[in-house]
Amino acid sequence: MIRNVLFDWSGTLVNDLPAVWRATNYTFTQSGYPEMSLEEFRAEFSLPFDEFYERVTPGVPLEQLEEWYKLSFADEQKTIELLPFAQEFFSFCKSKHLRTFLLSTIHPDHYREQSARIAFDFDHAYVRVMDKRVRIAQILKEQNLLAEETMFIGDMQHDVETAHAGGIHSCAVLTGYNSREQLEAAEPELIVEHLGELGRILKESGMEWPAPVSANG
Repeated sequence: MIRNVLFDWSGTLVNDLPAVWRATNYTFTQSGYPEMSLEEFRAEFSLPFDEFYERVTPGVPLEQLEEWYKLSFADEQKTIELLPFAQEFFSFCKSKHLRTFLLSTIHPDHYREQSARIAFDFDHAYVRVMDKRVRIAQILKEQNLLAEETMFIGDMQHDVETAHAGGIHSCAVLTGYNSREQLEAAEPELIVEHLGELGRILKESGMEWPAPVSANG
């Protein structure tokens, strides 16, 4: 039975893809590299993001890239909105007395700004986690979470890999950065179109983890 849920932030609870894409393109132009189309960005972007920048902007110090990014993102993040079904699903988790956690690479300053407008009552928020795969075991131990009772919900391959690394259940959502094909390659236990679909599945299963199924059944 599922008793604990770890959430990714970007592309899972909030729609920040357009804002991140535009801020990243600003970073590219400042560093002398060409901009990416949204389609190219979704195909290329990966976590940990320091490895992404090392691959696409080689030779540019990460500190400088982050300075440019934050300069552009300060305004861009004002456009970020809650994803459909996110609040309803989170409320469903709370109604079932599930423990809820945030596990994200988001910068603390950005999380502070966004969560002031888009608030979720997490039991604990882990932010600025560069490689979630490395941190997950520590979090499970720190919070006394049983792997078989815990799931991680995210929109990227890195999130699925993190769940695998921690031996916990994995659910991928199609509301964010990675395509279905990218997510399928990481082999999550479940892929859903959005959190509303996951809520329906959990209700129908009585909170028992369902057999592996795609969003198309």
